[in-house]
Amino acid sequence: MAYLYQRRVAFADTDAAGRVHFSRLLCYVEEAEHALLRELNIPLMEDGGWPRVQISCDYFKGLKPEDEVEVVLIPDEVGRSSIHWSFNIFLHGEDVAKGTMKTVRVDANGNPSSILPEWRDALEGVLKGEV
Repeated sequence: MAYLYQRRVAFADTDAAGRVHFSRLLCYVEEAEHALLRELNIPLMEDGGWPRVQISCDYFKGLKPEDEVEVVLIPDEVGRSSIHWSFNIFLHGEDVAKGTMKTVRVDANGNPSSILPEWRDALEGVLKGEV
């Protein structure tokens, strides 16, 4: 299963051509990730964080201000200290972009830190459709 995050494109997200700059789409994915982690009561920045260590994205369609997009986020694999995510961004059911990213839980010093069992259970619950 997946987590669904909806967002309206802001004018500030666009470039000189009036289209969303490609890098902003990755921010939409990050917004979805943060919304999901908050919903699961998994801390975002408390005593560490979740930096990206790998990201890949394919782009298919441009967006303009006021478009309403859906970000579908899936925690495909939860490792000892990392999460492998897949994501799709849609506009009216059409692919805008899709990709993968890997985040690592780090402590306050930036060192990899184990994902707590209750966090793992919550993330795996997303895959089971419990969120």
